[in-house]
Amino acid sequence: MNNAVVRTNKTALSRQQKRELQKAADAVDIRTLPKTKIVSSVFTTDKAAHRTVPYGMIFMICIFTIAALFVTFLSVRVNEVNNEISTLNSRLADIREQTADAKAEIFEKKDITQIRQTAEKYGMVRSEYLPAHYITVEAEDKVTLTPDEENEREYSFAALLSAFGDSISSFLEYIR
Repeated sequence: MNNAVVRTNKTALSRQQKRELQKAADAVDIRTLPKTKIVSSVFTTDKAAHRTVPYGMIFMICIFTIAALFVTFLSVRVNEVNNEISTLNSRLADIREQTADAKAEIFEKKDITQIRQTAEKYGMVRSEYLPAHYITVEAEDKVTLTPDEENEREYSFAALLSAFGDSISSFLEYIR
């Protein structure tokens, strides 16, 4: 039998190695070989040269990365919102406490006994103890206010408007 060398290495052969293999193939007597099917041509390919880029795998990695980033973003946002809610809840509790204090203070100020005590402290007396003076005004009498020198400017415009209104009303009464 013929001893053939089988190579498992997929590197290219040198010229010297190719010549040796050709000599070994020429030395073999074809009649002694078992009957086999003869292939007219043998094609060899280098798989390393024909590798394709795994676009599907790259796409899946990108999708997974985006999903992981989105989940991380959402969890961070949830934590921020929870912090805002706790801050607002504490502010709400403070406001409710202030409201309760203000209500208690208003209730104390509405207490009539405290109001009377404060009024007496400042020298006020009850209206029952004051003398009453009644003024009767006949229908033809008019009350006229004279302005102070300080407020003359304020009253002069108001007096002008009042006089103008009186003259218009008297004119309308004349027409009727």
